[in-house]
Amino acid sequence: MIERNGIVELLKKVNNLSLSSGHFVPFICQGVQVGIVTEQVCKVLLRYPHVFNVTPAYVTFSPILEGFHQCSQALNEVLLELRSNLEFSSLKGWRDECYEISSSYGSKPFFQIERSGAPIFGIRKYGIQINGYVNHSQQGLCLWFQRRSLTKPTYPGQIDNFVGGGLTEGRGVLETAIKEGEEEAGLEPHLCKNILPTGTISYLHQSDRGIHPLTEFIFDLELPESWLPANKDGEVDEWILCPVNKIFDVLFSKDLKLTSSPVIVDFLVRHGILNIENEPDLPIIAELLHTPLHLLNSVPS
Repeated sequence: MIERNGIVELLKKVNNLSLSSGHFVPFICQGVQVGIVTEQVCKVLLRYPHVFNVTPAYVTFSPILEGFHQCSQALNEVLLELRSNLEFSSLKGWRDECYEISSSYGSKPFFQIERSGAPIFGIRKYGIQINGYVNHSQQGLCLWFQRRSLTKPTYPGQIDNFVGGGLTEGRGVLETAIKEGEEEAGLEPHLCKNILPTGTISYLHQSDRGIHPLTEFIFDLELPESWLPANKDGEVDEWILCPVNKIFDVLFSKDLKLTSSPVIVDFLVRHGILNIENEPDLPIIAELLHTPLHLLNSVPS
């Protein structure tokens, strides 16, 4: 029996938003729900009738705005004003990077939004995560983790997965994984040739920065025992190589970035370390790793 405790409870802390627990309305664009807006945000958006049409049942762009560029520009101007007024904590982490928002991944975008503004509107986001692992000659199977820089605008100093990043405009999934791997860990091209796509995880999380419906594309990458990661973008303070027999110490550590835990659990399940013989809650765990975000149109009105 593997020593483990409270994995279901941990994943429920990640999937901590119940849409029946408060007043939420859908954010609609071209007849499609693209986000979830709280009552507090609705009150702020009422100040911008030239940009948003706010009703008790939904929020949408004003009909005077037409097309990708008009909607994107008007939204960005609102976010810049909200940033200058310090109205939402998420905007403190302004990235000058945008998400392209559409009806589904890969389809024609309706508009784009500054990355730090997405949680205000509860917009579904996509990202990548790479599990860097080593079949160590002495320690057995090990996973690499990073400790985030103290200068990061979000979760500074916390333990995080090996490599991760958001899918922003103009880049594909594998392209983003290779880019983030080179910047965060110094992954050379010959190592990236062995990167293996393994599927996705998804969750619905609410924090003090807003609402985060997130789907992550997951990759596994086996690395040589002699290889050491080297950060290039200044966003990592430390690297940690953790044997799997100590992985639960990391998983339940207060130092771990909470929303990094599903990536670890997914790895443990796929590699058979967590299985139905040692984890009777495996079916529940599998469900909590794959929250059906496409059902967000069930937001109560």
